[in-house]
Amino acid sequence: MGGRGSGSWYRYSKKTYLDECRCLDINRMVKTAAIPEHGWRSGSWIWTDSETGEKKASIGYEANTAAQGGAYLRLHYTLTDRGEKVDYKIRLESTQPRYGGKRFWFICPSTGRRVTKLYLPFGGTYFASRHAYRLSYASQSEGAGDRAIRRKWKLQNKVGGHDFPCRPKGMHQKTFERLADAVCQAEEHIDGYIFQRFGGIA
Repeated sequence: MGGRGSGSWYRYSKKTYLDECRCLDINRMVKTAAIPEHGWRSGSWIWTDSETGEKKASIGYEANTAAQGGAYLRLHYTLTDRGEKVDYKIRLESTQPRYGGKRFWFICPSTGRRVTKLYLPFGGTYFASRHAYRLSYASQSEGAGDRAIRRKWKLQNKVGGHDFPCRPKGMHQKTFERLADAVCQAEEHIDGYIFQRFGGIA
């Protein structure tokens, strides 16, 4: 595999969507003080399962926004599928919005673009922008029927995940009623799509 800048380091073997990648969001890293406004910080960035809270992956990082040679984020981790250790720096830039303060950006190590998010798909080696990996959202490749079904299940999971909505413990009644109505509307949308697509066979 070529090194960074060789034109091949960000290529990988399978079609992957943004939703399936590890993601670094600079705004979140600044908000949690992983990237300080002016100074040095190090630690571990951890990804967890949104439902169980179980740790899924982690990387080590070092952020320095006061470096004489320019601000950077150093990442170091091991690619478990290959046992390969990776250690590199990503350049950071900052701008001053009209409303005040300071806004940080990643400089994609492949394209040189300012971006707020970097991604690492399975099979990739380095974090880079979605443009470098030519990534898209899974929903962009779905048809209308797929999107309707996905939306229905997403809503249904919020109200118990059962065929008949059941108010989860701690959820306000008005919130539950709003979500239950949305599930019904999504089901009607699916029925309408099936009727249109298959000539009334539902």
